[in-house]
Amino acid sequence: MHQVPRLRTSTVIALGILGAALAAAPSASGAPGDVEVPAPPPQVLGDGLIVPGQRVGTIRLAMSLQQILDAAGDGYRREVFEEHGIILYEWRAKGLWVSLEARTRAVRVISVFGTTDRFRTDKGITLMMPFPRAETAYGREYRRWLCAEDRILLVRYPGLGLQFGVVNDPSKPMIHRRIFQIGVFKPGPLPAVQGCRETSSP
Repeated sequence: MHQVPRLRTSTVIALGILGAALAAAPSASGAPGDVEVPAPPPQVLGDGLIVPGQRVGTIRLAMSLQQILDAAGDGYRREVFEEHGIILYEWRAKGLWVSLEARTRAVRVISVFGTTDRFRTDKGITLMMPFPRAETAYGREYRRWLCAEDRILLVRYPGLGLQFGVVNDPSKPMIHRRIFQIGVFKPGPLPAVQGCRETSSP
């Protein structure tokens, strides 16, 4: 069993995440070499509710960095991308990523990732649901980028402040087109995703 290679920096920043795109989800065959998905997080932050443009559980876009650290606790990893002006924090055991503007320390994106269904959006969308479920719930007023090298489709709803990272790998039918990341940001445009192609279809 192995993990998907690390994402390019541009895709990492777009998603607000660190590390591999996915860690373990067995394929239908369960054969060696299949992608692995991390074990479900041991706890949920607060009520686990994802509110577009506002919060993920107890972690809110309006919080300061110190308030986020106090709420999320220890056990995080921090990485700085100076050329992009971004700082990323990862609480892998909690399935949480937070992306900050390096200069102001303002929160850009709060994301959850993995396979747990204990985080849920205001319209009932959870991780590992097929993306069409989210499209039905939130409509088609989104922009999306195909990151072919990383086998990811990034879908953003600028008017809501909501994004989904979707697996785009037909060779893994068990997880293809499923949501592995859900993020919230302040409604409005975020920078274009460098190294990925904006597209109207996958």
